[in-house]
Amino acid sequence: MHQKELKPTRITEDYLVTITRLEEKYGIARITDIARSLNVSPGTVTNTIARLEKCGYVKRIPYRGVQLTKEGRILALKILRRHRLAERLLTDILEVDVDKVHEIAHKLEHDIAGIEDYIERKLEDKSTCPHGKPIPPKESYEEVPLTEAKEGKSYRITKIILSDKEVAKEVSSKGLTPGMVFKVHEILPSGITIVVDNKHIILDNNTGSSIIVCEVE
Repeated sequence: MHQKELKPTRITEDYLVTITRLEEKYGIARITDIARSLNVSPGTVTNTIARLEKCGYVKRIPYRGVQLTKEGRILALKILRRHRLAERLLTDILEVDVDKVHEIAHKLEHDIAGIEDYIERKLEDKSTCPHGKPIPPKESYEEVPLTEAKEGKSYRITKIILSDKEVAKEVSSKGLTPGMVFKVHEILPSGITIVVDNKHIILDNNTGSSIIVCEVE
């Protein structure tokens, strides 16, 4: 039985967002990387991760690090949504310099829960933050590896796990990035063909399993 927090604390929110960013970059969040990102000691991270695990937000991968659970990811995406909307509010409405908005938005992301829709309407449905990263949608969604996608359906790339150099080289050469929308054209035992802007792209299963997607209408 998980011991849920009545309301996620700022520390919980900071950890979940940090872990999801590290997952996007490395495929997993190591204790040392979390400590470095949050400027705290590895021992502090270990204790906090134990609490988050009891809450059901993360799971430990022995000898490697931690990953978000489905529930942890949903919460992390809500926080990222608030952060990136806050960045847009700061640049587009308040005309704050782009190089200053990240730190300010980090403070605001904890306090604007409940007014995201108002901000989004004011921004006229901008789809990315000022740095070009996709603003997560309001609705929670199920993420799956591209290898589990269905033929004929359309998907959005939510993150790419750059777990090895071959995957990094492949996705770079194909121009694949988070936020990109595509259609699955064909699924074969050896790989998958997707269509992006009328261009057919063939990916092997190793690369496909590292591309995490969600279905779109």
